[in-house]
Amino acid sequence: MYRNKFKTVRIKAERNYYAAEFSKCNSDLRQTWRLIKSIVKLGNLESSIDGLVIDGTKTDNADRMANKFNDYFANIAKSLADEIPNSSTSFTTFRKTPLSNSFGLLPTTPEEIMNLSHSIRLTHSKGIDDIDPCIANKHLASVAQPLADIINCSFTYGIFPQALKTAKIVPIFKRDARDNFTNYRPISLLRYFSKFFEKIMYERIIGFLIKNNVIFPSQHGFQAGHSPSMSLLSMQDRISNAIDRNEYSLGIFFDLAKAFDTVDHGILLSKLERYGIRGNQLQWFKSYLENRSQCVYCNGSLSDLKTIKFGVPQGSNLGPLLFLIYINDLPNVSSKLYFILFADDTNVFYSHSSLETLFQIVNEELTLAANWFCANKLTLNLDKTNYILFKSHRKPCPSQYPILSINGTPLSRVESTKFLGVYVDQHLTWKDHIKCISSKIAKNTGIIARTAYLLPPSVRIKLYYTLVYPYLAYCNLIWASTYTTRLHRLIILQKRVIRIVAGAAYGSHTAPLFYKLNILKFEQIKLYQTGEFMYRYDHGLLPAVYKGFFSLASEIHAHSTRNSSNYRYIFARTNSRLFSVRATGPSIWNNIPQGIRQSPSLVLFKKSYERI
Repeated sequence: MYRNKFKTVRIKAERNYYAAEFSKCNSDLRQTWRLIKSIVKLGNLESSIDGLVIDGTKTDNADRMANKFNDYFANIAKSLADEIPNSSTSFTTFRKTPLSNSFGLLPTTPEEIMNLSHSIRLTHSKGIDDIDPCIANKHLASVAQPLADIINCSFTYGIFPQALKTAKIVPIFKRDARDNFTNYRPISLLRYFSKFFEKIMYERIIGFLIKNNVIFPSQHGFQAGHSPSMSLLSMQDRISNAIDRNEYSLGIFFDLAKAFDTVDHGILLSKLERYGIRGNQLQWFKSYLENRSQCVYCNGSLSDLKTIKFGVPQGSNLGPLLFLIYINDLPNVSSKLYFILFADDTNVFYSHSSLETLFQIVNEELTLAANWFCANKLTLNLDKTNYILFKSHRKPCPSQYPILSINGTPLSRVESTKFLGVYVDQHLTWKDHIKCISSKIAKNTGIIARTAYLLPPSVRIKLYYTLVYPYLAYCNLIWASTYTTRLHRLIILQKRVIRIVAGAAYGSHTAPLFYKLNILKFEQIKLYQTGEFMYRYDHGLLPAVYKGFFSLASEIHAHSTRNSSNYRYIFARTNSRLFSVRATGPSIWNNIPQGIRQSPSLVLFKKSYERI
């Protein structure tokens, strides 16, 4: 009896304690999540490293560990570069005609600096300068004018300040043994003020590249208006179309080893000049890349500095864009293969009705691609590079598959592989992906259930949007295009977690709960994402690669009818094609009320569409 009374009192005390704590940090998102993590045991809050095995002996000496990490991280690129054989083909072979226009660099102003400060992600993580970005950002106005003057001087003379070229590296554990330094990945923290130099240069150069159509159309990484879902959507459209034509389709999923870290500076600068960055502007990038250094912070100790001779700066604004420029001419190697890129996630596709011809052509084209990687000093990890033979499940499997190889090394054939966080299978059923996220959602639902009694409703909703919703929503318009029976487990899991979030009894009817909490049902998420995609298409907000993706009824006949602004349905022979966005998009869009379709902005469209 006393045990039960104690338990009741303890639970009430814990609930009151956490309610008070959440009330204290109501306006501090960082502290809110720290408190949530302490309750639900999310991740390891302790970042210290107990010890590393160095030269066969385990040590917990912070200085030795920091320097060992720095040696390892700094030398990865050189080790990979040394293993790349000399190429008989120059990287210049794959370049097209140089851009005639030259990049001009406008000066910045204090007002621009203050505006950009709102777009810079603020954390309490300090670089080697020991400046807390959250604190510094509050007082930026007092130094905006001299900062603008320094940046303009840097641009004028083509010199990036040497003091801003040092990165502080924090090792983050990945997997397997914690005492093995190779099981850690580096997180780079740059000096606070370097972000403004980079951000302003980024704004200038991305505008120039877009205006001159420099970036490869099917490159969907690190650009406004692009996303992983677009890479997956292009892949789904191309493969489903091949299946509908009763063809085989090969998809090769390349794995590049440390691609960002192994970029050759000389090759990059040559490509920048080819794309119109010349004179002082090119000199600025040369200065930006050379003589960079890093040190590792481990258990309160800083390592010695190491010079970095390869790669684009990790954790920077410019690094990803420079890599896009570096890999931009890869698709020039083949007029037959269809390239879909997302930064260093490089994938090629080709379809044919004859299996033998398909493998023959792709093998020939892969030789050209391998030459490009070698000439550009990027390392293909052939152990992790694999391919899928996409086909209809009704199409017979060959008794013996032809060999697909690169440089004499056969590639692994798999029935399913992970592409940008989504498991893609050979029949486009998405079974493996649904199974994977169902398992993760079930686990996270258990975490929420065990702690729900301590948390106020507002926090339970935050947990739903952190631990469950991302799995349901990520690229939903692609993989959720399948039979409802395959999605049944996800629908059941979402209802289960919604009951927990709402504090409702087991078996309660969930429709009123979804409405009360203003949470989209699983079926609504796909409709919402497809509707948003169609709005972007209809209003010209999608990348150029989607031009002509759909056709209007008015493009077929000249008669003015009430359906002339609707999109035409496509004929689909197979369900793989019928489930694709190209087939489902017009149906969903045409059923949206005309007033909502004509919303003046995407924000207003999304708000109106949510209320349907």
